[in-house]
Amino acid sequence: MYEITMPKLSDSMEVGKIIRWLVKEGDAVRAGDVLAEVESDKAAMELECFADGTLAEIVHGDGSEVAVGETIGRIAEEGEGAPAEDEEEKETQAVKPEPIVGQLVPEEEEEKEKKAQVPAPAPVDEKPPAVRRAGEHAAISPYARKLAAETGVEYERLKGSGPGGRIVAADIEKAAAGGKAPERPPDEGGANIEPLARSVLERYGAAIESVVGTGPEGQITLDDAIKALTGRSPARVKPSPDEELPPLDLQPGEADVTEAPFRLKTLARIVTASKHVIPHFYVTRGVDVTALLKRKGDLKESLGVTLTHVIMFACVEALKKNPGVNRSYERGKIIAWKNVNLGLAVDTDDGLTVAVLPDAQTLSLKDMAARTKDLVEKARAGKLSAAERRHPTFTVTNLGMYDVEHFQPIVNPPSAITLAVASALPAPIIRGPSIAIAQVMRLTASCDHRIISGVDAARFLRDLADLLEDPDTLAG
Repeated sequence: MYEITMPKLSDSMEVGKIIRWLVKEGDAVRAGDVLAEVESDKAAMELECFADGTLAEIVHGDGSEVAVGETIGRIAEEGEGAPAEDEEEKETQAVKPEPIVGQLVPEEEEEKEKKAQVPAPAPVDEKPPAVRRAGEHAAISPYARKLAAETGVEYERLKGSGPGGRIVAADIEKAAAGGKAPERPPDEGGANIEPLARSVLERYGAAIESVVGTGPEGQITLDDAIKALTGRSPARVKPSPDEELPPLDLQPGEADVTEAPFRLKTLARIVTASKHVIPHFYVTRGVDVTALLKRKGDLKESLGVTLTHVIMFACVEALKKNPGVNRSYERGKIIAWKNVNLGLAVDTDDGLTVAVLPDAQTLSLKDMAARTKDLVEKARAGKLSAAERRHPTFTVTNLGMYDVEHFQPIVNPPSAITLAVASALPAPIIRGPSIAIAQVMRLTASCDHRIISGVDAARFLRDLADLLEDPDTLAG
């Protein structure tokens, strides 16, 4: 059985959304066929088939948001049947012969006799059990099982929210983040204690009766056992940034509430994580672009370039002079990039996305302009390739067309600097012994202080300003 998993379509992608399946269960498929359309945090992509066979099962349907690596479907290869049910579930589902009409089967006869002898009990509100009892099997996806092992979540205690009660990654993440765990009855030893907690305490000879339980109904949890043995509580998984803020208490009719688009939710997660993890600092420099603006029409006519293209090209040239800026910090390691993968923030109908121009240091100004135009069109259509989204080593965001004096963007990892380009506005400057009115553009470098120093940023902006103030060096 070949498992179709949610692919990782970008560096920052942790969850993908299935836009729609293009095949249905029972359809024959071949390697190279397109199975579904999947949306990442940056673009919509076609999910390709890598095995010949029959689509035996769709685990997650259209519109589902699924963690990277989690199974979304299964293909039965030649000679295989449909996916078998869990063996333990099979054992609990005994097949009963159909009775002849009007005839009671033995169990029904026995039940009828009991009802005749025992008064009917008061009606009760029957609800499905919150958890699986001892001996029952917990159906869980492979990715959710891996996530449970990494976070220490006892998935056997959970009730799955997936198809047929299957435990999926979202259930594990909720439990790991402090979501209320389902209650479990006392174990075979009579104590209200998790089996794993009992095993740990017994292994190290600790008295169970001396441990205070903090779980549901005073249950002794694994955390309680660890605290009893070590004297301190285990590290807890931090809540998501959204959960750190209190939820809004909205009154009926106070606002219109809709679900945010998938890409917007992903962007919100990325920028929040960036601001939480990366120590930001900002360096701003005004650049006299009066001469550059005078060349604007000529550059457009002769090379087909805009001011944005010129600024992008100047950034690459300045990076060549300052290779220390074209680096990233990653979990105790310094990543010195061999190429400049130039990221450009693009406004789309589904929110902001960053399109990446790989190997930008090899392009002329004219070639960069042509490649960038194509890149922006693809970004707005949601059709960026994997290479056009991968590893931006330096990012540019331009609000110059909106009469913006100054702004400070969030660092876009793995870029160590995200450069904010404001509008070219009239401003007084000193030229020799006199004061003149020039067109001044403010450039702000938002920097990752783990790898970029103030001097690094200042030198880069100085070299970038020199290039932009002498456009002949760029367009020559």
